[in-house]
Amino acid sequence: MSATPHENPDSDNTQDEASSDPAQIEADIARHRQELGDTVDELTERLDVKKQARDKVESIKTRANAGLGEVKTRLNSDDHRDVLSVLAPALGAVAAVVLIIGVARRVRR
Repeated sequence: MSATPHENPDSDNTQDEASSDPAQIEADIARHRQELGDTVDELTERLDVKKQARDKVESIKTRANAGLGEVKTRLNSDDHRDVLSVLAPALGAVAAVVLIIGVARRVRR
């Protein structure tokens, strides 16, 4: 007893009448085509590295521009505490970089 690729040899072929209706079969085929199309579109989007890179760059640009606007607003304000709150972390970062460079040079000697 050989089975065709689409038949299950253990099944009793007891399918309900609705599944043999041509309109129902066509509706199922249309639904499966739509699902497969959606799946292919999703996989294509996930595997598009260039698009992901462009999206990431755009996201970073948006955040940078927002941060830049905030910094400009703080620097243009008359309240000097705002200016110090912007400059203090920047000066701390510069000091840390200078310290790391100094230590690295001393270790090499």
